[in-house]
Amino acid sequence: MMSRRSLKSSAGRWLLASCTVAALAACSGSKAPPPSPLQANPATVQTGVAWTQKLPAEVNFPLQVATVGNEIVVADSRGNVQAMQANSGAMLWQASVGKGISAGVGSDGTTAAVVTDRNELVALRAGKEQWRIPLDTRVYTAPLVAGGRVFVLGADRSVSAYDGGNGFRLWTQKARAADDGLVLRQGSLLTAAGGALLAGVSGRVVAFNPDNGTPLLQLNVASARGGTDVARMGDVLAPASREGGSLCTRTFQAGVSCASLAGGNTLWSQPSTGSTGISGDTQIVVGSDDSGNVVAWERASGNPAWANSTLRYRGLSAPLVAGNAVLVGDAQGYVHVLARQNGALANRVATDGAPIRVAPVLAGSSVIVVGSKGTVTAIQAR
Repeated sequence: MMSRRSLKSSAGRWLLASCTVAALAACSGSKAPPPSPLQANPATVQTGVAWTQKLPAEVNFPLQVATVGNEIVVADSRGNVQAMQANSGAMLWQASVGKGISAGVGSDGTTAAVVTDRNELVALRAGKEQWRIPLDTRVYTAPLVAGGRVFVLGADRSVSAYDGGNGFRLWTQKARAADDGLVLRQGSLLTAAGGALLAGVSGRVVAFNPDNGTPLLQLNVASARGGTDVARMGDVLAPASREGGSLCTRTFQAGVSCASLAGGNTLWSQPSTGSTGISGDTQIVVGSDDSGNVVAWERASGNPAWANSTLRYRGLSAPLVAGNAVLVGDAQGYVHVLARQNGALANRVATDGAPIRVAPVLAGSSVIVVGSKGTVTAIQAR
């Protein structure tokens, strides 16, 4: 369990909530319920491990795996960054940034970016460092690399853009927040959509002009839920699900909602006490809550589609909707493959036994899973 610690910034004193919700029982002093026993594996869907690779060190920061076509870029906590082919695991390049990493990885296929635990933004190309600049704030969200720029969402809720070629800061915006208190040591929403930059800020999704940082649109996806700092936390978690003009997100301990990027209005919202992001396609949105229930909602209406409660208290990762399957990792290193249409268990894949806290991603035809010991596993489900 991580401890709470205070930080100093130029904007004043603010606190970091580093006790993740997956460990809320431990943080409150109560004993967590035992994990549900594994069901018999029906193996109704052909699923198997295509390849595995081992990073030099463990992964104990909020890693977000970067995917561009058939390439993935991953990193470990000691500053090792590696690019691999998703279909084979073959190494494309590797580098060391010489420091621990607090956020990463962002990549557009040419430039990869990470933030060190000493608040340095580092850009790499083909395994060689291009530039390194100091930041004014801690960062826990992977940088977004797009359009020749590197975008950074700071823990002080600032959003900044840097030139991808030389690291020159192009602009910075401090999004106003109703409560600038506790911030999760976890990745928040930072993505591009329809020519805009979207960032999750205190229960809101703010759209910025990526050229100059001008705010364009604000979506309120959550509201304060109580009088304490923890109850008022409203971080919009990564990953999220965007399909066309529909953006669906999970807000920390509040719920799952979908909004219209065109109209700027919330289409629906469902309560759900979760601490991991969500996944989806054009028909459904899927999330796992803090009790280990995996729940699917209809994307258009928000009506419940199905729920799987057989994985309770197994410490689930964010899920991934991939074709006809939903994949979710657990704290014992298993990847559970659920049927997309009803959530029933279809197969189970064992990795190295280490907790899977990183959200699985789809790269090419492979689902990439990273465990806390640094094992990268490619799974193929047919």
